[in-house]
Amino acid sequence: MTVRGTRAALTAALAALALIVPACSRNRKIVLPVVENQRPVVRLTQAPASTSLPYFYAYEVFWTAFDPDGHVDRYLYALDPPTGANAETAWVSTSENRKTLLLRSGDPDTLGTKSNPGGFHVFVLKAMDDRGLASAPVAQAFFSYTVAPTVEFIQPKANHLLQPMVPPSTSFTWTGTDPDGQSTKRPVKYKYRLFSEDNQDFTFLVMLLRPDSLRRYYAPGFAGWDSVSGDTVTVRVSNMIPYKKYVMAVVSFDEAGAYSPVFNYDGNLLYFLCQYTGRQGPQMTVWNEYFSYTYATGGYNPDPTTWVRVEVPFGQRIPFWWTATAQSGANLKSFRWAMDIERLDDETRRTNEATDVTHWSLASASTRSGTVGPFAGASPESLEQHFFYIEAEDDNGLKSLAVIQMKVIRPSFARELLFVDDTRFAPDQSIRSRPDSVLAPGGLWPSAAELDTFLFARGGVRWRYYLPVTQLSPPGIFNGYSFDTLGTRGLPGGLVPLAKLAGYRHVVWYCDPAQTFTEAPTYNRYPMPTLRWISQPGQANTLAIYMKLGGKTWLMGGGIAYNSLLPFNVTSNDVGGTVFSSSAGELAPGRMMYSGPHWESEITLGQPRQAERNTVFRPWPGAPDYSVLPALLLERTTGTDPVPPERGAGTFYQTSYRGEFLSKANQVVEDVDPDPDIYQEGAALDTIYYALGGSVPEGEPIMTYYHGSEVGPVVFSGFPLWYFQRAQAIQVADFVLQGIWGLPRAPVTR
Repeated sequence: MTVRGTRAALTAALAALALIVPACSRNRKIVLPVVENQRPVVRLTQAPASTSLPYFYAYEVFWTAFDPDGHVDRYLYALDPPTGANAETAWVSTSENRKTLLLRSGDPDTLGTKSNPGGFHVFVLKAMDDRGLASAPVAQAFFSYTVAPTVEFIQPKANHLLQPMVPPSTSFTWTGTDPDGQSTKRPVKYKYRLFSEDNQDFTFLVMLLRPDSLRRYYAPGFAGWDSVSGDTVTVRVSNMIPYKKYVMAVVSFDEAGAYSPVFNYDGNLLYFLCQYTGRQGPQMTVWNEYFSYTYATGGYNPDPTTWVRVEVPFGQRIPFWWTATAQSGANLKSFRWAMDIERLDDETRRTNEATDVTHWSLASASTRSGTVGPFAGASPESLEQHFFYIEAEDDNGLKSLAVIQMKVIRPSFARELLFVDDTRFAPDQSIRSRPDSVLAPGGLWPSAAELDTFLFARGGVRWRYYLPVTQLSPPGIFNGYSFDTLGTRGLPGGLVPLAKLAGYRHVVWYCDPAQTFTEAPTYNRYPMPTLRWISQPGQANTLAIYMKLGGKTWLMGGGIAYNSLLPFNVTSNDVGGTVFSSSAGELAPGRMMYSGPHWESEITLGQPRQAERNTVFRPWPGAPDYSVLPALLLERTTGTDPVPPERGAGTFYQTSYRGEFLSKANQVVEDVDPDPDIYQEGAALDTIYYALGGSVPEGEPIMTYYHGSEVGPVVFSGFPLWYFQRAQAIQVADFVLQGIWGLPRAPVTR
């Protein structure tokens, strides 16, 4: 369980006080970020109002509006605006939010009947914000005896600027309302008709340029149109001719007999092209806790170039989830799945839906997941692989296929310790005139070579090509441990294979924010960090799978959370720095920081100066002795760390570091009793250090230890260990490698 110190509350109180006290500096200029103006939103309601004037009827309309980033300045309305491609609307400006409409009836003696509804009128309204941006207009039609119902296409979506392409057989879906209905708020029936560009009873071009002429020709009975009940909002049309243009029209009717009189290509009229060539099946997305992949297009292609390749752990059930989006004019019909099926066209029924996975499951729209395994994974060297197939079909009969190739990994844990260097610090630069020498490092300490020396050097060796010759390197802080190292810069495919990680019992993976790099995991000088690459949607995070296999990990460097979560960052909550929050969907189950270190609430990036050890722990069996750690982790000084060769004090002595810390409470509670028949609730996440000083509120956890059962033990340090004083960095290193992991170290000096 993470514990946030009482200083956090004090800091919050002081921050609140700072909002009340005005600043004293007159020279400080505050620059606010430019924010895109958002449209206001307006809502329209209405109620009938009586009138004693002959030939007229009245309605009183009300409206409200809001602006998410400002305020509503005024409203614009129009009564019976003209229709047509080049029509100009005369808007009336008002600051009021209600108006009584006195409307002339076309049938003044009877006030309208179902066969002759009386003249209808249309009221259109939009809101204007304080920066002159208008809301989307809203409209309502009125007959002399009732408020008109409404209807609009939603699939395909009606839009006068876009012409969708649909296949010869397609489904059309609309939605309708009856604002003043008594027994129902839905229309009681719809009438619809499909017009082709060569239909004989109405000129197609006139229909496109003057859509209201279609209403005037067929209203009020709409004779010859097909009719369906108000419960039917989807109709299917077949046998349309490819490469022809069509208009689909729909009209709603309420229980009083009034129809929807507003005809336009943003509502009840859909202009489209019938086109079958090039149509593909639904676009599929497949995911589980190790990867997420969305196909660029739909289609049925079992070619190996389309396979999604993932490594999965042995001995565990492997779930898959999926969804799909049908192309315009189509609807999803069904999904089905199989594993290791011999032929994709084998339609043999399963003998058992739960166990016979080598045949297709029953096709159903509700089949959205499947689980396979566990797999044995014979040995780390052998190749056990399986193929998981998912088929999606739309109501046009078009299908798409997803193929996931699973390589089963069984860890050997044959070796003890692997360090994975995923930083992107500057490499050494050669001197052209002297091939035996390199340029002195520039920028802030460390460069790539300097960090290697600080961590791993044997010591007592001349600095490579540095002068003077007599100056020797110090030993690295991990000197004396038995380990292997792996650098990710220039790895083929940008990937550390799971088979590589699974050969080690312990892995230390360190990564800086690496904000300057080439956006490709290739052999470039500054390639994308591997952690960022394998955390992208569509990639398998081998480090997360290694944790699931039970491997013991230490994640550090100040860039682990940043690189693994940046592909999912929602910038709207990045106030004062980068923030990854569960409430914004950035932190979620299946993502490494959530499922590995169990940082599940909110992670904020900042620049602390120091770190303070936690002094309050709940004891648990096997807990390490946290008291051996330094009470404070401090920045380097001239008295603790000498300046390295070819370096100046200004680049070596720094007063803050890039840190990643928990900015909201993050309790992790699990069953801590190993007996499966006994449930004993206990904390599974310990806070080791809190961020201190700099731009960070005090009391924010920055180093934790997860010791639960969902993954292997995970130590997470949201700071670069090399920032602190050398002696303290050694203490932290020994605490993890010896105090937690129990690794031996040879008695060499450091």
